[in-house]
Amino acid sequence: MHERLGGMERKHNFFYIQAARGVAVLLVMLFHASQTGQHYFGYNYLRISEMGRSGAYTFFFALTGYLMFTLYREQFGRTELFRTFLLKRFYRIYPLYWVIMAVIVPIYFLMPSFGFGYERDPAVIFKSMLLWPQAQAPILGVAWSLTYVVWFYLMFSLGFLLKEKTVAAIYSGWLTIIALHAIGWIQVKEGLLGQFLFNEAHLEFFSGMLVAYLVRKHQLGRSLWWIAGGAAVYAILWVLRFEESGLHYTDLLHTLGSALVLIGVTTWKGPAYRWLKPLALCGNASYSILLASLPMMSVTFKLARAAHAVERIGPALTVTLCFLSGLLLCLTVYRWVERPLNALTKKAVQARKRKTQEAYSRAT
Repeated sequence: MHERLGGMERKHNFFYIQAARGVAVLLVMLFHASQTGQHYFGYNYLRISEMGRSGAYTFFFALTGYLMFTLYREQFGRTELFRTFLLKRFYRIYPLYWVIMAVIVPIYFLMPSFGFGYERDPAVIFKSMLLWPQAQAPILGVAWSLTYVVWFYLMFSLGFLLKEKTVAAIYSGWLTIIALHAIGWIQVKEGLLGQFLFNEAHLEFFSGMLVAYLVRKHQLGRSLWWIAGGAAVYAILWVLRFEESGLHYTDLLHTLGSALVLIGVTTWKGPAYRWLKPLALCGNASYSILLASLPMMSVTFKLARAAHAVERIGPALTVTLCFLSGLLLCLTVYRWVERPLNALTKKAVQARKRKTQEAYSRAT
């Protein structure tokens, strides 16, 4: 693994980024396992089923902003890269998502009792396939996060088309409205599109961009202190949310914790410890795990219920085994579906990039 993040990161930094991504995706899956265990067996696994979001998605959003700024900051203003950038990003998102949707959507027609009814609505299916904002969750529930990722890529791509000052003005105005809305100083007009455009989740991407700028401009040492500080913010939030369900500003505080962890992870200069390799593997497979974890755990939990596993081995061990077997199935999806798809789309992107470069060379 060479300098995959350009001149910015050494291979060990990328390893730690992937390990941190692995921790985040396992947290997402763990919370889903607890909620699924509550649904199937009435068992609150680790007593986290009612806590809602773990805050791990916030870290993913911040990391996305960090990586995009780090990889493309020096290429802003190059209009010829606009299409290539979006093509590369969308190739990364849509093919695997569509494959999993092609498997899931027919199930709701064959077994309507599995869903709520809207999963068979053609308009919902169409919007879900495009990752367009909707009043209800997408058919694949975890895809709500991809809706925000797609919008971030669209906004980020303005950096290739417009002048830097114009982009900065657009970002500043937009984020100011979001921040003021988040703390309750202004109210955004009711409506699906308005609530989506000014959701504080967008701040999480730009917190990652801010981290990338700070790491680039300043020597931020004491990596472990940054990581410990961010982890402490998360731990305190979990304890407070466990005690009080209506805690305010949790997303903003998760954003702070994610930014601190991200600073520590991206400035870490230690060796690639072997015991972190399983986490790095999960980080590499994080997209497959995010998309496939709920469907796969739905299968494992249904099998466990049919086998009366709770009566035989108890609810805690049953949920643990369902979680682990679901994770193995997700890793199988990564190995046999996502990686081949990525190889195919990479060739398409490279072909497009060559044509773009040739056109740019002729123009100059």
